[in-house]
Amino acid sequence: MIFLKIEDKIDIKIFILYLLNNVGEPLEFTTVNDMVLQDEFVNYFDFAFCFSELLEAGQIDEYENGETPLYFISESGKETLASYESSLLPVIRERALKSALRLIAFNRSGNRIVSSITECGDGYTLHCAIIDKKKTLFSVDLYVAEKSYAERLKANFEERAEVIYRGSLSLLSGDVNFIFDD
Repeated sequence: MIFLKIEDKIDIKIFILYLLNNVGEPLEFTTVNDMVLQDEFVNYFDFAFCFSELLEAGQIDEYENGETPLYFISESGKETLASYESSLLPVIRERALKSALRLIAFNRSGNRIVSSITECGDGYTLHCAIIDKKKTLFSVDLYVAEKSYAERLKANFEERAEVIYRGSLSLLSGDVNFIFDD
């Protein structure tokens, strides 16, 4: 399996601008963060550094929406993107945009992430679920012997529920290419 990484700071900035431009709506920082990091092309520290520089340079604009600021690509950012977008590999652009749009749709649908750890006998039951306004979309209960392991699984589910849900659907449907996509 080939792992694609973007490590050059300029390419990371173009990647962030590309996603913001193609999503086409202002987003909270946490959503931008999740969108950029979910396919693991970029690590968190590089993302945070480059995002901050883009904001300082006026490539990304911020506006207050109540308590939470929203971020979007500026006109200057669009001009920069037009000049450098082709430097990103098409496979990275396509995969990241597909994942970003799926993440935003998932968030917009009003889904809630629910998880808990309950002691049971000589171990723990980890309950993880995704619930929308009317029904449970995904639910799993796992027996785990170690509490620290259950806590790690719980934290991962809370951070990456959409990816876990998508992966479960892929496995259950037999479309295991999801796991092996480059």
